This record gives sequence, structure tokens and C-alpha cells, in this order.
Amino acid sequence: MVLRSQIKDGSFGIGENLGFPPFRPEDPKRSIAEGFAGMNKNWMLLFGLLLLTMACNLELALPGQPTQPAEIGLATPTRRVAASPSPQSALTTPISAPKPTRSPTPTPVPVPSRTPVTPTEVLPTLPAGKVILIEYFDKYGGDAPWMPPDAYIGRHLPRLVIYTDGQLIWRDDAGALWESSMSKDAMCTLVGGLQKFGFFKVEGDGMLAADDPIYEKIPAERQNDTGFVNFLLVVNGNPAKWVIIYRPFVDSLVRPVKSAWELLNSFKPSDVQPYEPELYVMWIEAQQKLARSYGAGQDLQPADWPRDLPKLNKLLGNQDAVQVPLDSPEVDSLLGYYDPSPGVKLFKEGQDRYSVILRPLLPHEELDNLSPVPQAAQRFVLPFKCPK
Repeated sequence: MVLRSQIKDGSFGIGENLGFPPFRPEDPKRSIAEGFAGMNKNWMLLFGLLLLTMACNLELALPGQPTQPAEIGLATPTRRVAASPSPQSALTTPISAPKPTRSPTPTPVPVPSRTPVTPTEVLPTLPAGKVILIEYFDKYGGDAPWMPPDAYIGRHLPRLVIYTDGQLIWRDDAGALWESSMSKDAMCTLVGGLQKFGFFKVEGDGMLAADDPIYEKIPAERQNDTGFVNFLLVVNGNPAKWVIIYRPFVDSLVRPVKSAWELLNSFKPSDVQPYEPELYVMWIEAQQKLARSYGAGQDLQPADWPRDLPKLNKLLGNQDAVQVPLDSPEVDSLLGYYDPSPGVKLFKEGQDRYSVILRPLLPHEELDNLSPVPQAAQRFVLPFKCPK
């Protein structure tokens, strides 16, 4: 762009760059018109283009202003004013919307299929107190009605009890209770043997009688047998199973259940010693009816009640029957009257007769819950781990 300062001193290098001879006015006071008259045609054409360019620049620099004739003065250069953008023109000038561009179709990325995860069963922790691992009853139920003294006389006492801490209680054929212990490895071997039999995988629990899946091919003449007692097998922990077996149907048991029954029914621990309970329970009734009803006979001779024990009439009071707990030292004078198994003895104080039952409590029993028969197996986390 050509500045007015260059026009003032008359020196522009544009003509030289285009091949024209430079314009050098000899007299600085000569007017621009006189200078034009002395130029040749080429200089006049160049100067016209220069004026046209300057006019266009002025018009662009001042938008919206009326066009004024361009004055070319050499004395005072015109100050160039920066153009301010018009707010109205900025809002009203249409702006062409960009043309929509098509996005490339996304390529589907294969998502790996997720393997279904089976939720892990959360088992309860070990219950509080003395916890049973295996319990086996060889005499359960029957036609005889359950009477309150039955629990004290020893009805429904289990044949075998194995606790999770290894303590073992076993009752022999005479009814005496014996104690032993089992190591963790021995308990794992016993439970592992039941697993190998397939005992835990058998459907059914015996509650459907002859129609239960634990039986097969029951003879027709056996299906109407009634009045017999049952066997009861209970295994707690994980795995766990509860099965009741009707005695006449034993020969028709499916092999896994029959193998489990044979194992527990013939189980006899080694290194046993007489069971010494921490607590005994005594059941007292007035008169001798109770003693005779449990097979003592008409000729039962009463024994004198030990003098070192509280008197029976004071223990009984005005009740017909009473339960009295006794510690081990308190029963020493009574144990000589009883066989190893619980039973009923007849005692006398003066002319009065009293039927008295003495029974040891098993480790899991309580005074208000004697001879508890489990109605289901319990699942819980064992306190020890067996090798798989």
C-alpha cells in the first residue's frame, strides 16, 4: 500500500519495480496537475491505478460512510481511523449453516460373553454351645404314647453322639453310657465315608413312608406293618442330611442309605470310659405307681432314702411330681442303687413311698429340653477342614 508520505516527497519505488523511470519533480512547489501534464502516458496510467487503490482502501476502512472525493494533499496526511464493527451488521448478516457431514458407520466391536457365575452359598457359623456333628437313634417313636417321665427314664436317648469338638458319647446294649474322643482326622474319615457311599446325594428323608425314595422294592406283606420303632440318622455341617428309617423296611433301603445305617448301627468306639456328666436330673413322684409301670413289678422292695440328701417330702412339697437337678458330688450316695442305665427306683421315708428316676444329662441337653430329637439337619461351617 502506498502512503501519503511517499506521495508528498514524490518518491515511490513502484514505477521502478514495474520498469518505468522514476518520477522526480524538479521543483517541489510544482502542483500535482503540472506534474501530471509532464508525464507520459505510462506514468498517467500507473498513477490512475494508484488513486483507484487508495479510494478502495478508504471505502473499506470506513464502512457505512458516504463516499467522499479523494483529496490528495501533500501538507497534512490524513489520519487513518480504525473501523469499528457494527453490532447490527454482526447480528443481521446471514451466516450460512455448515453442511451436515455423515459420520462413518461405527464398526461393531465384539463383546466377550460373560461366563455365568454361580453365587456362593454363605453358610451359618458354628452355633453356640455344644454342637452335634453326628447323632444316631436306634429306638425312636413307636405306638406307646409319650409320657413326661419318658425323657427321664431314658426313652429316646441316642445310641451315638459325636460332637464337633471330638467328644463322643456311646450307649451300649445294656443302656450304660460311655465316653471317648475322636480326632479331627477320624471325624473327617467318618464323614468322608458317608460321602463315598452317596448318602448325601440320595433324595428323600423317609417321611413318605413306603413311597419315599430311600426305599426300593418293599415286599407287599411288609407295607402294612405298624407299631414298630424307627432308626434316625442325623449328620450336621456341610454336607448335611436327616433320614428316618422304619424298622420293617430296613432290608429295602437303597444301597447308599443302607450302608450309612450299617456303619452307624454297628459303630463301637475304642478306648471308652464310663461317662461322667457334669449334671444329673432327678424326677420324683409320690407313691409307687411310676416304679411299677416301668417294670419294677409288684414285689418291688423300697430302699431307705439316703440321710445325707434332703428329705423327699420336702423336695416334693405339695406337688405330685418334681424335677430336681443334682451335681455329680450330690449323687454319690444314690449311684449304688441304680444300674449303669437310667431307671426307676422305689424309696421310702417312714410309711411314705416315692418313685425316683435318676438320669445323667448329655452335654447338649438342658433341664427344660431333655431327649431332644432333631427334626432336621443343620447346615453350618465346621470348625475344622477335611481334605478333599
